[in-house]
Amino acid sequence: MKNSYVPEWLRKKTEEMLNLAEEAGTPIVVMGHRNADPDALAAAYVVKEILRSSGYDARLVFPEGLSQASKRLVRDIMGKEPGDVEDEPPEESAMAVVVDTASPEQLGELANFALNVLLVVIDHHSSNKLVERAKVAIYDPHARAVSELVYLMATHVLGLRLEKPVLELLLAGIVYDTRHFILSNARTLRIAAELLEQGASLERVLKALQSPPMEPPERIARIKGAKRMHSIRAGDYIIAFTHVGAYESSVARAILDLGADLVIVVSERGSETRVVGRARKSIVEKLGLHLGRDIMEQLSRSLGGGGGGHAQAAGASVRASLERVFSEVVRIVENFLRSRGLQPQPIT
Repeated sequence: MKNSYVPEWLRKKTEEMLNLAEEAGTPIVVMGHRNADPDALAAAYVVKEILRSSGYDARLVFPEGLSQASKRLVRDIMGKEPGDVEDEPPEESAMAVVVDTASPEQLGELANFALNVLLVVIDHHSSNKLVERAKVAIYDPHARAVSELVYLMATHVLGLRLEKPVLELLLAGIVYDTRHFILSNARTLRIAAELLEQGASLERVLKALQSPPMEPPERIARIKGAKRMHSIRAGDYIIAFTHVGAYESSVARAILDLGADLVIVVSERGSETRVVGRARKSIVEKLGLHLGRDIMEQLSRSLGGGGGGHAQAAGASVRASLERVFSEVVRIVENFLRSRGLQPQPIT
């Protein structure tokens, strides 16, 4: 297959990963972040295929399982039951390949395992705390999805022929992380075109990714999020903060639809508090805002824990009370707005 646009460093890093697998022996654990989204699922699955094609025993492990969208892909694209994946690594494992994960905290209880074995990181986030801990880091912040990187590794570097369901899984990972190609670049579109040329069906992918009608608990969470909302105005921008018990991303999308430019949703889960942020492209571009870098990483540095993500979508997990996290993230966002010459005022 023509591979002139594959960077030489990717070839070298792919070889380093396979050499490390030889050193580690088997089984090798391939894992993504908690509640793995379609990009994490697709990337992990293809890395497993890469390792197995080279003769290594590779196991998929997803801490806290898969997201609802990923479960639909496993069922509708792969023809399997979502419960087939493992959630704990084999005791004898000496190597982990972690995909689409920017910090140890995103691995939950499996972070300690990953940091104490031979570690490979494959990621595309703008910053990554795991890279410096990795024996091999296949890291490209210019990639719009990790699915791009593992596709190039499998097909262009190693010459593997992927089955149609796997091609569609990769296409789904790209569609999901680029928001239906809105965040694509030239390489992203070139890879998507190759996937289609090889037999992947965009229609099947879009159908599998389509959200089913919301159940009452999700609708209730959206309503609670709106009722509890604290909102501010800074110039022409409206920023909303709220807290719920579940469905954080759905609540954030709903409040964006109400008219907010930036939404922060906080939820308390056991001993930790999770934060989800979503922003419109306009506020990101005009203010130079990067949610992962400017908000979530700042929050994790302030309160401890981990955070990061993309410019328009990011998250954090910290070990502090909901009230403490809520007040701190409001302070961080307001300080950012002031740094851009804006004066945030409560909307009453």
